[in-house]
Amino acid sequence: MQVGDIFATPLPMNKYGAVKVMNIINHSYLLSITSYIGEQIPTIESKGIHHILITESIADGVEKPLFEWTNGRVPRELIFIGNVSLTADEIGVESNIYAGEWIKECGIDVYYKWREETDPIGFELEMKSQIEEADAYARKHSVSKPKKMMDDQLFWEIISLLDWRKEDEKEIIEAAVKELYTFTAWKIRHFEETLSYKLFLLDTEEHAKEMGEYRFSQQDQHFSPDLFLYARCAVVARGKEVFEDVLSNPSKMIKDTEFETLLSLSSEAYYLKMGKEFEYESGCSYETFSNKEGWSNNL
Repeated sequence: MQVGDIFATPLPMNKYGAVKVMNIINHSYLLSITSYIGEQIPTIESKGIHHILITESIADGVEKPLFEWTNGRVPRELIFIGNVSLTADEIGVESNIYAGEWIKECGIDVYYKWREETDPIGFELEMKSQIEEADAYARKHSVSKPKKMMDDQLFWEIISLLDWRKEDEKEIIEAAVKELYTFTAWKIRHFEETLSYKLFLLDTEEHAKEMGEYRFSQQDQHFSPDLFLYARCAVVARGKEVFEDVLSNPSKMIKDTEFETLLSLSSEAYYLKMGKEFEYESGCSYETFSNKEGWSNNL
């Protein structure tokens, strides 16, 4: 494996795309997705093979190339087509997005963009159908594990954009919404999945007992499941260090504080992106009492 190697990737509908290796650190590889998509396996001379796929933010007009770190062996379905030296602009590119193990679907974003451009209505129906099928399967088999999530470092970078200098909650999340909006619709879903899972992890009796005035108690019936959800939102909204500290030590749960607005971050970004309501069901529900292990003594 060398920097500059280009691999053809199989895509749905009998299409092919291509990815290029931009950097190698130990057994991790920084990949760029090229703009090539076609019915033939590309060659080094194919149109689009030397252009990195980009997404453009309507909010600020900034074009962002798609770079993702991956690791593991090259999937057998990928086809090596040659090596092209990095251009001056490509040398030293960076990314904080980790896509997990190297899989054959690593070039799927060019297919999504092509489908959105050529058949937006059909593509939306196709994606909605896949989501509904996955959700139905999860409900049928009582699955309580997350689906595909966003890279953890990227998730917390978005959360760090919450501006606590603002007084209005909508203004607090505004910068984070605009940043999340620059990603694809699927990445927004991955963010929502990550948020849901972190809220799910905090959904325990021990944390509920430490939320303040309206804490959970066997003797006192004033506990509110909704307020506990909003209290968990406040923990996640305060960032990685606070979240990890509270998760491992329930006694450090933030007292008498809530931040319900965090739940609207994904839907706000998705509406800006797609112009429609955000419909998504996560693998792990963030609703109170969903974490059965966390409430094993009361369920």
